[in-house]
Amino acid sequence: MPPLGRYRFNSPTLALLEEAGRHVARTVPAGAVVEVGGAFERDKLVEVQWDGKRVMIFAQDLRNRAELIEQR
Repeated sequence: MPPLGRYRFNSPTLALLEEAGRHVARTVPAGAVVEVGGAFERDKLVEVQWDGKRVMIFAQDLRNRAELIEQR
């Protein structure tokens, strides 16, 4: 299981979030930092904090497109 902490994306990736009562997709840009608060496995969606918002990102994208920069 990958460690909890802060991750920096090396390439853009998709995030899902709720805006005005609807689920929408947004692009998390390369260089963005997210904080992972819970465990993530396989190809499930993981809840992270990004830009002051709770968003969902695929665990596979977090493993393949981001690097751990701070571990809890």
